[in-house]
Amino acid sequence: MAKTRKVALIILFFGLLPFGANAASLYITPTSGSFEVGERVTVRVNVSSSEPINAVSGVVSFPTSIFNIESISKAGSILNFWVSEPNFSGGAGTLNFEGVVLGGFPGGAGTVVTAALRAVRAGTGEVLFKSGQVLANDGQGTDVTSGLTGGTFAVVEKKESSKPVTAPTSKPEEILEPLEPEEPQKKPTLEPPEILHTKKYGEPAILGTSHYPRAQVLLTFVSGSGVKIFIMGVSDASGEFLLLVPQTLKRGAYKVSAVVIKEDTTNSYPSNEITIKVGNIFSDISREVGWALSLLALTLAYLILRSYVYFKRNKSLKKFVRKEAEEAEEIVHKSFKVLNEDVDYSLNKKTSSVEEEHMKGIKEDLKEAEKIIEKEIKDIEKT
Repeated sequence: MAKTRKVALIILFFGLLPFGANAASLYITPTSGSFEVGERVTVRVNVSSSEPINAVSGVVSFPTSIFNIESISKAGSILNFWVSEPNFSGGAGTLNFEGVVLGGFPGGAGTVVTAALRAVRAGTGEVLFKSGQVLANDGQGTDVTSGLTGGTFAVVEKKESSKPVTAPTSKPEEILEPLEPEEPQKKPTLEPPEILHTKKYGEPAILGTSHYPRAQVLLTFVSGSGVKIFIMGVSDASGEFLLLVPQTLKRGAYKVSAVVIKEDTTNSYPSNEITIKVGNIFSDISREVGWALSLLALTLAYLILRSYVYFKRNKSLKKFVRKEAEEAEEIVHKSFKVLNEDVDYSLNKKTSSVEEEHMKGIKEDLKEAEKIIEKEIKDIEKT
């Protein structure tokens, strides 16, 4: 009977894994290519999602050994409001972007930002994502990033004989895609809203007041490590808004601010900034891990009750109680080992900064939970 319980417990743990699936990816196009020194290369950052999304951000690195970044463009982007304008550092070879889709993007594939590079010397290099994040349009800012795919490029010396002497000097530019013209984002002109921390249906929420009815509202939550979560909402007929704090936030302190955006994309200055604290040990645990820990807790409670009953009936069974506790301790260690291995596997994959931070939090919580359960079992063994 005891053996059956142990086997069932271990099977349940394996059945609860993996943690879950995400549904959006960021990728570079083209993914590869060979170019001559002096050529201009157009590289696009794209997003593909199987579900509605409303925010995309990331940092892309370019090999400065073979390319210079000449310009970037947001023309043709699915993002129509930029939290900060796309920018690049030629020295560091990095491109930064951070924006939202007012009204949400229904899913599919689209361009986020475009960069123009100039091949400057022969060699090979990779265009890689240093970080990337895609958030679902679910009112929770759920990170649905499943992949970050870069590209590999080669630059070769220019072949003088490859072009006829009579060829016009503009020939190279004619075969390249010029960056599209773009309209600059409107600078803030509207009055900033006022926000405060309150409750809605007993849950933490952000209450805001503004002078702009039926306007889009963008809430930004910034964690202590700098990770941002964006939540969209709409003000009511009086210009007020009340949005729930996302339940997906990892526990900790967050700085919160808001802007309002009218239909013509005129927008406000940021609101006053408030700091809120959210979460606890259980809020960082995924649904699957939560079920696993609940199962552990129930198993432990059963063992404690059973041990107490046996011990009360016959003190000679003390040895039996200790043996049962030792076996339970072994099962707990094995189960937590499986959970930790799965977390390590997720951390070793290419994940967004939010997901990586979340997984690290889960790992710490698993360690803490294991210590608590182990202590209870030790107390049983000492009885």
